[in-house]
Amino acid sequence: MDNTLNIMLMKKIRFLLFAFLLVLSSFGLNAQEELTETQMIPVRVIMPTSNDVKGDAMTILYNRLNQAVTLNGLGSSTNESRFLIVPSVTVVSKSATSSIPAQFLAEVEISLYFVDNVNKVILAQEIITKKAMDNNDSAAVSKAVKSVQARDPKLKKLISLGKSHAVQYYKALESEEQQETEEQPDIKWIFE
Repeated sequence: MDNTLNIMLMKKIRFLLFAFLLVLSSFGLNAQEELTETQMIPVRVIMPTSNDVKGDAMTILYNRLNQAVTLNGLGSSTNESRFLIVPSVTVVSKSATSSIPAQFLAEVEISLYFVDNVNKVILAQEIITKKAMDNNDSAAVSKAVKSVQARDPKLKKLISLGKSHAVQYYKALESEEQQETEEQPDIKWIFE
């Protein structure tokens, strides 16, 4: 009798363990479906250009934006991305301090656009303003641009808002054919 009770108890435990594993695996499938939805949205960062910023500051900004996109799970290594992050850097002001030796203060505005390049629609945009001081005006501008960080809350907001709009777009355009983008995307329409 004692042996029969142990066998029944073991069967119940085995059944409960099986049911628990089944429930856990169904949660894993739901998480995978969400991941698939965001995998549909590869985002490519366009190299920023500006006549006012010299040196490697634009490359550093480009790399930081790529890091931000990758941190949010949307990174793309292909040139065929429908969705782009397009930065534009504008020097708002440059001024010299009255101290000796003179220091230069620069303020830059970095406009970021999360765009659907196929339909020519801006899905989200954000402006990041940075200030920096250095020995000359060019170095101060570069220092301000370089101060943008990949984990900046404004970057995260831009990417998550753009991602949610892109998911809505994909759902709306599900039945339509996907158009292919050019190797070098046409981004002139953003600044018109």
